[in-house]
Amino acid sequence: MNRSRRPALLAGIALFLCLEWGPLNAERARWGIASGDPFVREIALTFDDGPREHGMQELMAAMAPFGVHGTFFLVGKFADRYAGITLALQEAGHDLENHSFTHPRLYTLWVEKIMRETERCNEVLEGLGLRKPRFMRPPGGSYNLKILNAMRRMDMRLGLWNINSADYTGKSAGEIAAFVLRKASPGAIVLMHSGVPATVEALPEILRELGKRGYRFVSIQDLWNCGAI
Repeated sequence: MNRSRRPALLAGIALFLCLEWGPLNAERARWGIASGDPFVREIALTFDDGPREHGMQELMAAMAPFGVHGTFFLVGKFADRYAGITLALQEAGHDLENHSFTHPRLYTLWVEKIMRETERCNEVLEGLGLRKPRFMRPPGGSYNLKILNAMRRMDMRLGLWNINSADYTGKSAGEIAAFVLRKASPGAIVLMHSGVPATVEALPEILRELGKRGYRFVSIQDLWNCGAI
């Protein structure tokens, strides 16, 4: 590349980022949550991609002795297929939210299709007699202005996170627990996944240690009510 053209190219890239990310960040702050109040010792444990055919009872059993409830972002087609497990999560007191119907790359779709993916998941849960979800977590956490526009039109909120346990990468239970405990902070939202045996194994250590540190485990809705960031 001709060096004389490099400053112009860099300036163009900077302008693009300002035009794209400025409105995106502003809308995300209005219509989504990635963490709660940084001055309140509360933390939300969230679980994506369920319900799964196997491992859900073990996941619930790991939290039950501590009186802790998680926020489960459910894939609509799985919530329908494993309706009994979906209802068991609700009966155990967990918060059930939307993770799309088929788990597509939502950011590649038009607004109407994003809304339909979200609506179909809502319809499954409401058809089981559950409340309409208030939050939607896009698969992979990737979002753009189209997704935020869809949330605005549906009067829903984007549910993101600020601690990714990366439990889906084959980490051991010890590695998952050590990472979450090292990163934990007031208002944090932790991303974990349903159907991962190492996550189930890691939970008791995470819950015990964070309890000792004075944390209270809450839902994403609770964090939103107290002030989202």
